[in-house]
Amino acid sequence: MRSSRKTRALAVLVLSPLLAHLPAPVPMSAQELDAGHLYLQEAGRRVGTERFRVWQTGSTVNAFASVEMLQRTAWQVRLQMDPELLPVKYEIREGVSALVSGERFPDRVRFHFATPEGERWKEYPVQDAAAILEPGVAHHYLVLVHALREAPGGRLKAILPLDGRIVTVRLTEETQERVSLGEQSVDGTRYDVDIEGARHRVWLDADDRLLRVLDAGGREAVRAPAGG
Repeated sequence: MRSSRKTRALAVLVLSPLLAHLPAPVPMSAQELDAGHLYLQEAGRRVGTERFRVWQTGSTVNAFASVEMLQRTAWQVRLQMDPELLPVKYEIREGVSALVSGERFPDRVRFHFATPEGERWKEYPVQDAAAILEPGVAHHYLVLVHALREAPGGRLKAILPLDGRIVTVRLTEETQERVSLGEQSVDGTRYDVDIEGARHRVWLDADDRLLRVLDAGGREAVRAPAGG
């Protein structure tokens, strides 16, 4: 994703045994961008797991994750994007119910919500929908960093669907830094991301795979080591 957003060339990754626990494999014609198993932590305590996969088929980039938290029904999170990583369709399902679904139109992005109080809709101008970011969904930061690296001035507007707001996101710093994955230590790059004045940090390895996320609220996601 480092190349031009219009001529994006993405490396095919070698799959680890962890992928056996992920959703069904992508089609043979697809290009795997990243896939893995993240441990989710708060205050140093394990609170859940996230199994995610990002792949490209033709001109469509897809991201999918199963986010399993203690004392909450698992989320199934799907995001479909165009080759420039602009969101096209989005959905979070909690069990059999869709919490939110969204779709991009030429002039707007429209979200549908199902709540105990009934259905509701919310729309945003299409120019404010350069990315989708759901707090607590770690792999969204992977996509966000790729989009920020190509965005003019390292700045874009993102929608937080469940929070119902638009935020300005800036890439403020890029630092080489090693990351501990269990007993392993991996060379990585730390990206500091400013979201409305709050600092979030995202670590990627040399192949642009997600290693770690530390958000401004102290929630952390760490990639399970290969074979772990």
